[in-house]
Amino acid sequence: MKILYLIITLLGSFSLGANEVVDELKSGEGYVLIALNIEAGYVPHKVTLDGDGFFSGLMFKDLGGYNNYWLVPAKAGTYTWDRIYLDGRHYLDIGDDNYSIKVEEGKINYGGHLSLYTEMNAFQSELLGGARTYFNNRSTRAFAYLSANYTELVDKYPLHYSGSYRDHFFNYLNDLEKNE
Repeated sequence: MKILYLIITLLGSFSLGANEVVDELKSGEGYVLIALNIEAGYVPHKVTLDGDGFFSGLMFKDLGGYNNYWLVPAKAGTYTWDRIYLDGRHYLDIGDDNYSIKVEEGKINYGGHLSLYTEMNAFQSELLGGARTYFNNRSTRAFAYLSANYTELVDKYPLHYSGSYRDHFFNYLNDLEKNE
């Protein structure tokens, strides 16, 4: 499996240097990998996801250019992309699009990448051509990011894909790990 880590990491290296530090899991939690691609246009102020239950939403700030990843512990349940805040007042409500990630306890969970395309005016105060979002599976990129930045967690916890369509890539990786 170490060779596969190396190959995938070299193909799409997303390393930030040393392994990132995240909080340990508590009972009833799993890790969730949130992935946002900004295909073109404006870099949003923050994004939010709604979860099952009161105060179970997730918020992510400090967005950068093209690829944005966050790995955080979250209560087991389903989280749906809710809003993309363009600034403090303007947001895109994408909750009805049902882009969701199911978090299973004791696993690293990934549901897909949300991609965003916007056209804003020069003052970034209004959308000119609108905004488009789509949700797709980029599990190889997700794995490359995780293996480059969270090696210890990838070795410790099984990977789980919870996207809309079947993908056996994480199952394959988990099987490789068991057979080593």
